[in-house]
Amino acid sequence: MLKFEQKGQKKWNLIDDIDFVFEFNLVSSSITNKFFIVTSFIEGMSKEIGEGFDTFLMNTLYLYASHSEEGRFGFLLSQIPEIKAHVNEYMKIKNIDYDQFVDMTKAKKSSILFEADEIRQIIELSAYLKVYSLISNTDGLRLDARRHKKIYNEFAKEIAETEIMYKIFNVIKTKTFRYNLTDRYMWDYIKMIQCKTVDIHVVEIFNFIMNSIIVLCEEHRNPITYFVGVIEESVNWFLRSVYKGSIIYDDSVATEDIHGLNVNNLKTYAYNDTLGRLKGIAYEQIYDNIERNTPVTFDSDTRPDRIITEFQSRISEATFISPLCECLVFPVLSLLTKIPYNHFRTLSPEHSAVLSVYAHRLLKRTFKGEYSHLLSLLDYYPVNQPALATTYKLKAIHDCINLQNEVESFFGFRTKIIPVDIISFFVGRISRINFLNIMTGVKLTGIPLSKVEGEMIRFYTLMFAGKLEPDIERMRKSMNDDF
Repeated sequence: MLKFEQKGQKKWNLIDDIDFVFEFNLVSSSITNKFFIVTSFIEGMSKEIGEGFDTFLMNTLYLYASHSEEGRFGFLLSQIPEIKAHVNEYMKIKNIDYDQFVDMTKAKKSSILFEADEIRQIIELSAYLKVYSLISNTDGLRLDARRHKKIYNEFAKEIAETEIMYKIFNVIKTKTFRYNLTDRYMWDYIKMIQCKTVDIHVVEIFNFIMNSIIVLCEEHRNPITYFVGVIEESVNWFLRSVYKGSIIYDDSVATEDIHGLNVNNLKTYAYNDTLGRLKGIAYEQIYDNIERNTPVTFDSDTRPDRIITEFQSRISEATFISPLCECLVFPVLSLLTKIPYNHFRTLSPEHSAVLSVYAHRLLKRTFKGEYSHLLSLLDYYPVNQPALATTYKLKAIHDCINLQNEVESFFGFRTKIIPVDIISFFVGRISRINFLNIMTGVKLTGIPLSKVEGEMIRFYTLMFAGKLEPDIERMRKSMNDDF
């Protein structure tokens, strides 16, 4: 039988019947503070299942530790089905009555009701994560964030395909916004001082529950009641006041459409998070490019840090968004990230320019010399206000019509007038702008308009006809590698 012994605040030993010892040096986390919940559960599995589980767990830990960092992920992934099988066997032995956590008499039309089977799935996920936490919460064994997320998603695959995640999020949203109704001015103060809105707090608590709290659920207790307690504590810690609300929660929560808010707030937060990470990647690549292409000298005018400082100063003064961002960068990045186009239009000129440089690198790697005149303009930003309208007419109208006849469709439009007008608008808006190079600050002396026009005709016609899907997929893979 397996037994855990605590040797220090963050040090635990796992011992089997023949005195093989496995040491755990835990990281600082909410799980570490209540690690006895994990150890008690695993000792219970050992007692009920017996030698088969003991041998499996010890072998898994020793084999995992013996692998290189690259090999650990693949090995652990292969062990997930057996981990689940042992947990499911133990839960079957325990024979928990999940109906005890559900009181249908309290359910109303507007209630968030967790059914018995949904409670079972949450408790089973918690059990899987308890076993996994021996690795994920141990210094020297835990995977990097990207691989950890893949392992976590594999354990949570059954729940992710149901409405359980949405229901948990809705419980957090409802409970938190009830506090907002009674402590509105305190939340306004927090928003002003800490730049933290209620909906951001909701998403943070959701992530905290899914990553750190769900693993601590105990199989004989209602997990939803536990989640509600965590939500209350988080808000009380924020507001430093005791809230006695009208929500009475045992197994269901009443919910309303508060201020017309819905799950789109979660999407908005996800969009902002993705854009923030994308901007961070773009800045990092720009700085790496500057350092790589700047010779090492003792001249203070050509040192990388001086050039980076000049770049930061120049980009912060950007006032106008390039039309190429609106008609090329934003649509392409929208296709790659699945973030709606209108969300990109909320970006500042500075961040639009940085993403333009990043998009140039992606497009250049994908098309390898094609559209070179058009793509080179992505490294520039305008110093004067771009025109909102234009009377420009395509010069290569015959090329445009012939290509339209080949692809037969332009975003569903079979008429030739609409695509000609759209591309004329795109070309016309960039034809009379003074551009500065984002990286060097050098003014663009002239735009080879006829070549840019030809490339725009070809690119947009093919893109809106769906002919660039393989290229878009390659760009998406390249972008995902950057993440």
